[in-house]
Amino acid sequence: MKTHITTHTRRLKTCLLSLSAATLIAACDKEKQDPFTGKDNYITAFSLQQGDAVFHASIVDKTITVTIPENLSLTRATATVVLSENATIYPDPAAITEWDEEQLFAVTAHNGAKTTYRYTLIRQGTAHSGAVLLETQADVDAFGQRGVTHLDGYLTLGRTAGTDSITSLAPLAGLKEIRYALTLQPTCALTGLEGLENLEHIGGLLQFGGTTTATALKRLEKVALPALKSAGGIILQNTVTIIIELPELTNISAQLSLNCPLLQLHLPNLQTAASLTLSTAATNSTAALTSVALPALEEAGPINISYFPKLHKIALPRLKKGGSITLTRMPQLSFIDTPQLTEVTGTITLGNLNILSEISWPELQRAGALDYSYCDGLSTLDFPKLTNINTINLSNLPALTSFSGFPALQAVGTFTFTFSAMDTIAFPAALQQIGLLSIDFRQGYGLVSEINVTGITIGELQILADAVRAKLVGDEIFHGTLTINPRGASNAATTPFPKLDGFSEIDSLYLPSAEMNNVHVAGIRKVNKGIYMTSDYSRQTHAFSLPDLEEVGGRLYIDYYAMSASSTFTSVEFKKLQRVGGYFFLTAIGSSAATITCPELTSIGGDFNLSACYDYSTTHRGFETLYFPKLTTINGKLTIHSESSSRNNTRLKDLNGFAALTNVKAIEVTRQGALIDYTGLQNAFPSLTSPADWSATHNAYNPSYQDLLDGKWVKP
Repeated sequence: MKTHITTHTRRLKTCLLSLSAATLIAACDKEKQDPFTGKDNYITAFSLQQGDAVFHASIVDKTITVTIPENLSLTRATATVVLSENATIYPDPAAITEWDEEQLFAVTAHNGAKTTYRYTLIRQGTAHSGAVLLETQADVDAFGQRGVTHLDGYLTLGRTAGTDSITSLAPLAGLKEIRYALTLQPTCALTGLEGLENLEHIGGLLQFGGTTTATALKRLEKVALPALKSAGGIILQNTVTIIIELPELTNISAQLSLNCPLLQLHLPNLQTAASLTLSTAATNSTAALTSVALPALEEAGPINISYFPKLHKIALPRLKKGGSITLTRMPQLSFIDTPQLTEVTGTITLGNLNILSEISWPELQRAGALDYSYCDGLSTLDFPKLTNINTINLSNLPALTSFSGFPALQAVGTFTFTFSAMDTIAFPAALQQIGLLSIDFRQGYGLVSEINVTGITIGELQILADAVRAKLVGDEIFHGTLTINPRGASNAATTPFPKLDGFSEIDSLYLPSAEMNNVHVAGIRKVNKGIYMTSDYSRQTHAFSLPDLEEVGGRLYIDYYAMSASSTFTSVEFKKLQRVGGYFFLTAIGSSAATITCPELTSIGGDFNLSACYDYSTTHRGFETLYFPKLTTINGKLTIHSESSSRNNTRLKDLNGFAALTNVKAIEVTRQGALIDYTGLQNAFPSLTSPADWSATHNAYNPSYQDLLDGKWVKP
């Protein structure tokens, strides 16, 4: 190797004898006036020669840039360097053999002043624009001969169906970048990806075969792309790939989806992924992967790992933010490591993890939801920094005994707790607000004896199935809806209404399926908004009472069925009820009760729809007495009916129980087969303003509006 270093030499001007003396003297005087200072330290030209090819550098801002073809080596190339006059360079270019690497040069002027130059190399590949379809091995070979290094388009290898046509990708060894998608179709008869070792970037999706195992590459046992740094996405689904090696991959801008029977997974540098799915066929028991370790992953969208029968460890030590995390159907999983995770915008789902005993998210501060179910051994939840969350759903966790793992939790949108062996349910002291709290226990999983919600503002508290057997402890004033529903209990008929400890005033009471024999709601004095209670024909509600209720601010709706002959109680009674602020609907079909009585009720803010019921089969089941001795005002319509379009009540004979009523908007009485006396409405009748406000049909006596004006209150 020869290195040529040239400096600009200052030549003393020769004073020629043929010049006149004046000219000579002038020239010599000029030389004396321009002495050589030697202060320049520049590289004015730089080139490298390899064989017959010479590559001239550009020199800008002390940077020497040489541009060469993609695959050319400059090992032992010859350098030609031109320096300022009498300047020197270090290191000596003659001592350098590896011109494929960056270098720093110090150039020293004659007077000792120094400057530094950086040598760098740009490799310029052979580019191709447009989509490329290579269906056969001959197509691959021909394209490889072109030496394309950068493809500005799509690359598709093979066909969607047919005989195997591509057996080697070795001709594509120079390919470094594919701007858009790379698709390997099912006719690629490859066991590995030898030939794509230099591929660094895929702008779009890397897809192996189709989206189902029927269209997959059926021989591809190993996917190794040692130089790949980034890809738009990677989708692989088959039943044969057991090894994934992507050692340089740092970024997936879309989805990374691997659905195959993995044995080895090597992604040591993956930092971000818009979506990450690792799975195998639900019925496939051959996946032998025992550990998922993503040591560099810091941020990901949805993370889904499922159906690996031998997986026992998931390590995400640097993960700080995730879109969602789903870990399901892994019976051997015993360890999950996410020490730096601070935020999950979606749901953290754990399901069917049989031996996992502890889950710890020590830095998690925010999450969209927690959904844990069917984790038989899960006894410890550790969320020391979690303060707010939209949803918590804990279902079928028989080993969980407390909520102490949420010490900082302040607010939950929806908290659902189902099927646990927890005896007493209490919540962390910091918890102040729950939008919906739903507690559903079944006898086969254990019975809770006490539920304590003291100090928590709850929008709706649902006590379901066998959980209604528990004592319910709360504040005197409960600003929410209390829902009691025994449906699904081991024996709803014998399930008692829960004992209420502390509750005196609530916003709403909701009994959507009062299937228990005895509905005895003791302790509640005031309901600010409304009461809704209904039972169906299939259940045998025998008794119903609200003995302490004094006021309902809104609607009072009691739709009550008791179709059994064993329904022996004789009255429907609201002993202390004084006011109903809204609509009042009351029916008690099929009971043996003879009387409906509200002895203290004075006003109803809306319509009063009262069913006196009807005869059932050959048994008289209708009410005989309607007793509202203090009711003066109904700010709506009074309707008395039988709850049937064809059957009558044959027991009610008069309406004397409404003698105090003086204000009502309209009155309708129908299907009272024994009713002959309307005297009880004499004080209310003057408040009706027109004949349209009065209706009496299908009764034993049906007086018209004019009849009542004429004083005909009793059937002649």
